[in-house]
Amino acid sequence: RTWWIRAGVAIGAALLVAASVRLWWLRPGDVDPVSAICGLAGIVAAAFSVWQAQRLADGDVEAASKLLAERVMEQEKAQRAQLLGRRGRDAVIDVDFTLVAAGGSASAPGQGSLKRVAGYFRGMRPPRRLAITGAAGSGKTVLAIELILELLLDLRPGDPIPVRISAASLDPDVPVREMLARHLITAYDLRPAAARTLVAAERILPVVDGLDEMDETGRPGYRSRAARALRALEDYEHGLDRCSLVVTCRDEQYDALVADRAAPYGVARVRVGEVTGDKAWRFIQAVTDQRDPERWQPVLDALTTDDHVLARALDTPWQLTLAVSGYEERDPRTGRYVRSPRELTEFPDERSVREHLLGLFIPARLAAADPARKGPDPERTHAWLALLASHLRGSGDRPPGTDLVLHRLWSLAGDRARVFAALLTLLACLPGIAAFTAVAALLISQTEIVDGKISGRVVGAGMLLWLPGVMAFYMLGEPFRTWRNAPDPGWSPAADPRTGSRVVQIGFSAVMGWLMGTALFMMDFYIDFPAWLPPAFALLFGVGVAILERRPRQIADPRAPIRQGAASLILNGLALGLVFAVVCGLMLAGLLEGLPIGVSLAGCVLFGLSATAISSSELFHYAGLLLATRGRLPFRLGHFLHQCYELGLLRISGIAYQFRHRELQDYLATHPVPSSGRRQGRGFA
Repeated sequence: RTWWIRAGVAIGAALLVAASVRLWWLRPGDVDPVSAICGLAGIVAAAFSVWQAQRLADGDVEAASKLLAERVMEQEKAQRAQLLGRRGRDAVIDVDFTLVAAGGSASAPGQGSLKRVAGYFRGMRPPRRLAITGAAGSGKTVLAIELILELLLDLRPGDPIPVRISAASLDPDVPVREMLARHLITAYDLRPAAARTLVAAERILPVVDGLDEMDETGRPGYRSRAARALRALEDYEHGLDRCSLVVTCRDEQYDALVADRAAPYGVARVRVGEVTGDKAWRFIQAVTDQRDPERWQPVLDALTTDDHVLARALDTPWQLTLAVSGYEERDPRTGRYVRSPRELTEFPDERSVREHLLGLFIPARLAAADPARKGPDPERTHAWLALLASHLRGSGDRPPGTDLVLHRLWSLAGDRARVFAALLTLLACLPGIAAFTAVAALLISQTEIVDGKISGRVVGAGMLLWLPGVMAFYMLGEPFRTWRNAPDPGWSPAADPRTGSRVVQIGFSAVMGWLMGTALFMMDFYIDFPAWLPPAFALLFGVGVAILERRPRQIADPRAPIRQGAASLILNGLALGLVFAVVCGLMLAGLLEGLPIGVSLAGCVLFGLSATAISSSELFHYAGLLLATRGRLPFRLGHFLHQCYELGLLRISGIAYQFRHRELQDYLATHPVPSSGRRQGRGFA
């Protein structure tokens, strides 16, 4: 396909030169072909020099490694702060992990801890292959982030850059090298050439986080997505040996993969242990108010009692985080604590403790972020998140999931969202169809056959309306296609972004095509236009097409696809609308009698806007969702979800939002109403 594009560009350039010579021949003195060719050659040479310099820069492995390390460090520090509540190193519970004996050639120390995980990893014999397993909420992701940050802080020359990849966003059918390059482009905004250079130089250490989230089952088999992803990583080599890698997974799912012989070979598996009473004591003392040590004393005593319910209920970092978040909430007027930790010692069983803490999590996080209570409303926030969590449970033929992708949430509202999307598409297409119909009717009314011939101006107007007619016919069926071809609400990998060179080639081809069409039309009908007009309109057309083909490269923000769609819609509408308005409008006004220039320009602008609007089906489906769920979800849904991410209620995986913890998602799905009423405040919407 690349060779076809290059051939097309070369042919277009040759035809442009030929058209310039032809115009000079028809109008001697207006065009200097020698100067034009020299100017074109100078532009091509300058563009080639810039491209070559950028290509050499992208091929510098050390420079690309340094840039990637800086961006990984920035993102992982932000993710760590978001998970730990921005409390510094004291918020990290130094959990212990132990080596699980297994077959294979893996060699690793017998035990380690979170604060010394980098030394533990470096102490392994190459290739360093580590599987971090544990129970839900045991701190596997935090352990992986600490490993990445410690490796980056002590990065040695030639060391691979640890890059964390959400397992849920992996496509097992894509080769690992291509998948890694795509992830570097989309998640860290590297140039495609630099990303491919790093992958080819084997300078990437994959850290696959959340292997258990790839399949909605506790026992993934040999043909599961997780098993296929592991087999793909198994075939990925560094030099003549297997690649180093790190994966995190829950115990149950990893045990099932091992039983089905789907786990990678030569992997040292470590299991994150439970939080002991002593570690929990030190954690609570470190993150709570030391000026009132007696306040948490009943909880500390219970944690050091082996048979106490609280010691079993708060045996993971996640549960301890819930407890501290819930019982550190203060009254905004008095500054006093809202509740006493002594309440935790009065629950009869572990389940009651955990459900109680999950019920306190949302209001506590909102209060910590906004002590004055001027922002989000806890009750409505709980209700909105509960609706989204209930949607993720699946129903009918839709399997359960974990990803909240904005333009794929239309199924939450069912057919109503599709109806609204189709109606919005129809409203966008009607102005263009109406404008074309009016001009076509005027053309037909002026068509006269005299001696078996049709006047040249009518033929010219008909040729000019040929392409808009095809587009108008296509727009007639667009509402039906919007209704039928709704985005798949299930899992799908991030779209492969358009590279910069690809966009430039497409835009340049559009410019060449427009110039050739205009030049041939002018030569056939001898239409007198200023010499600057066709190149100016061709440039506008090429910019519009290039923007249309552009895809977001930085998709770490799940709102980027919607924002990019809206921006592309506006920019394409302006660029292509101007092309249609000026070129077609002026031509039609000159060819058709009784068509004022202003009316012609306005009609062509409407047509150009409608023609570009049909490329934003995902935007229409998102707008249809917002209209169909008005009153059930906030109208600024993307803003609401991103604020929940900043509050620590959600996390980000590629272009999707996910609940902070699967336990929180399950709790909200089964508890649509908060357990206790709270003061009303101003909501997100």
